[in-house]
Amino acid sequence: MLRSLNPTKWDLQPLASKGFTLIEIMLVLALIAILSSIAMPSLRGFAASTRLKSTAHAIRDMLNFARDMAITDRAAYLVVFDLAANRYWLASSETFNLADPSTPQPTQQPTTNQGTTELAQTSPLRTNAILGIPQQLGHNVSLARMITNHNLQHNQIDTGVDYIYFSPTGSSEDTVLHIQDQQGQAMSITVENATGRVRLQKINSQQLEVLGLGI
Repeated sequence: MLRSLNPTKWDLQPLASKGFTLIEIMLVLALIAILSSIAMPSLRGFAASTRLKSTAHAIRDMLNFARDMAITDRAAYLVVFDLAANRYWLASSETFNLADPSTPQPTQQPTTNQGTTELAQTSPLRTNAILGIPQQLGHNVSLARMITNHNLQHNQIDTGVDYIYFSPTGSSEDTVLHIQDQQGQAMSITVENATGRVRLQKINSQQLEVLGLGI
């Protein structure tokens, strides 16, 4: 028997289209590029704002740690800020040098014992990991201004070195620290005198103009 030459219904069906055409791919890529260019400024602003907040939180954590250690060890601690180098570190009142505050003091000091030089502990072991070790600010974030009240004397600096002091009772000195990023956003870090508590606040554009921190 001869096989029928008539096509079946399956032979009459058109071949299913597979994949995308070059024009479709180009249209999708163009759409992605347009959406990315629109979203990019917002993403950059979000990243800058995140770095500013994380830096403020890191400084607050250091200040709170210094206050807690002062209360626990019944000894004064300081957090030193180098506005020129955009760094800060924890210092002990026993090792902090007012004559040269820009130089972080090590956690250990060399002592001589029977002709040999040894390292003697000058601070509690709990602070050895960070005492005297400079901490850098976040990328594109800087220390803009610091306002302190040492011995009831008002002092404001835009560069140089100053510190925030915590007594063995946890009290401090009224201090305001301003940090700022390259986008012009700024935050204030405030330390209360009586309690040593630390507060963070975002600075709006009007406050920036009043403070003279606008870019």
